[in-house]
Amino acid sequence: MKTHDAARGITIGCGLLLTVLAPAIVHANTESPKTGIEWLLECTRPSLDRVDPEVLGRTQCGVVTAPLDHATPDLGTISFDITRVGAKQPLSRQGALFTHPGGPGVDTGGAFAVHLATVWKHYATQPAWGETYRVLADAYDVIEITPRGLSSLPGSRLECRSDASIMPQGDVTEDRSEGNLAAMRHNARVIAQACAKHPLTPYITSEQTTRDLEFVRRHLGELRFNYLGIGYGTWLGAWYGGLFPEQLGRMVLDSNIDWTSSLEHASLIVAREKERIFDHFVATPAANNPQVYQLGETREAVRQVFLQLQPTVRAALRSNNLYYSDPAGLMSAHLLSRWLQETPGADDLALLARARAYVFSPEAVIEHRAKSLFGLLLQRVREPFQPNLPAPGPLRMSAADSVRHAILCNSSGYSNETFWARTEAEYAVKYPIAGSFLEGRQCTAWPQRTANPLPHKRLAEAENLLMVQADFDDQAPAMGAAWAFERTLPASRVLLKGVNLHGVSFSGVSACVNQWVGEYLVHGTMPPRSTLCSDATAAQ
Repeated sequence: MKTHDAARGITIGCGLLLTVLAPAIVHANTESPKTGIEWLLECTRPSLDRVDPEVLGRTQCGVVTAPLDHATPDLGTISFDITRVGAKQPLSRQGALFTHPGGPGVDTGGAFAVHLATVWKHYATQPAWGETYRVLADAYDVIEITPRGLSSLPGSRLECRSDASIMPQGDVTEDRSEGNLAAMRHNARVIAQACAKHPLTPYITSEQTTRDLEFVRRHLGELRFNYLGIGYGTWLGAWYGGLFPEQLGRMVLDSNIDWTSSLEHASLIVAREKERIFDHFVATPAANNPQVYQLGETREAVRQVFLQLQPTVRAALRSNNLYYSDPAGLMSAHLLSRWLQETPGADDLALLARARAYVFSPEAVIEHRAKSLFGLLLQRVREPFQPNLPAPGPLRMSAADSVRHAILCNSSGYSNETFWARTEAEYAVKYPIAGSFLEGRQCTAWPQRTANPLPHKRLAEAENLLMVQADFDDQAPAMGAAWAFERTLPASRVLLKGVNLHGVSFSGVSACVNQWVGEYLVHGTMPPRSTLCSDATAAQ
């Protein structure tokens, strides 16, 4: 729901909200830009499948102008967008919940805040725990801030560009040739050098973004910083709790990155989690039901099916967590690999027609999934997709990719090229399901700078922290989250067992999680330090 792109959707009238909800509206001064928040009269409609008109009626958007460097305000300013969904009962308002959907480099345009407010309104109808969410919907605003560098204003957008060219690069797990590895190193240097030249890059950091949150809290007049962060949002939440523990209200960190370590370490543990997910959700059920999945009678046999795929098909299956974590994905990949080997010049339409006529499984649900995934894998094979790599040619990176790279490389220390090259070669062999792609590869070529470490030891003293985690999560592995939890003694954790999920709270899969999170946000009721939920079903 970006604030200035009127062509993207239907505008929302917010005139009443400007009167009722805005405690302080700062109008821009064209002669001398001032810091503060300017609320706009109209917002664009968020990109959501279902949008509740009543929730949209409570939604307003604006532009925040903050110091470019909070430690040196005289350096200038930077702007970013803000979305607020007001409480249903503004006269009974009790506070606000700040939110961050993850990333880094993610900009939902305010859709995440609108989604949360809509979910709360729906949960208020639940007979067992609806009263809690009625209070949350009636008495709390939801606030989402677009991360710095992703502003709707061009002068505040980070877009790394260069006349230097990105070289074609193959999958680094499947193609370990010196030519492909040289292309990977070249592309990392091009990206790092282009971003280093942009004047905004030094100020796109986790610490500055966290100070933006505090800046907005103060300008909104909120007494406490209540917060829900998912994925990278947990990293920012940990930063806030460490920097401003005295302002911390109720904080929910969902799908936690290990914020007691480094972003490099968070990247290194993902491969092990992917292997664990494959074993639990693919190899085990397929081996237990060989007549249904037709992939082998032992877990090792199922694993060998993956390892014996053609390299392009293996890379395609690995490219999306929805593909590699589903037995139906491996069934489709197995057939596609065989057909491409038997008839390498086969026409795609002919392959799709053969797949439609093929019987993958006697179970209808699995049969349908396998047929659908066959087409998706074929498309991925024909159009190889390299994660997070710009198209070949002169570098033209989006703001989202530019901010993601800047955050990864500015906010945490990284090892040198020798370490990464050795690790990638090791991972290609040790973790063949996951592969050797690691986030932050370009950080080996990033200009060295001294970044303040995340002050997690101050957060470890906070008594109002609730961590939520799925048992399986290949973006924020539960193992890393457990390390953070063990170092944060006053915190409580809710662990949802047996689920491969990133973003647990309000995802619609666990009434147990919803109840604990709602009770905590509204009443401050903390669950026991280590709490298990095992009801991973469509609870709503």
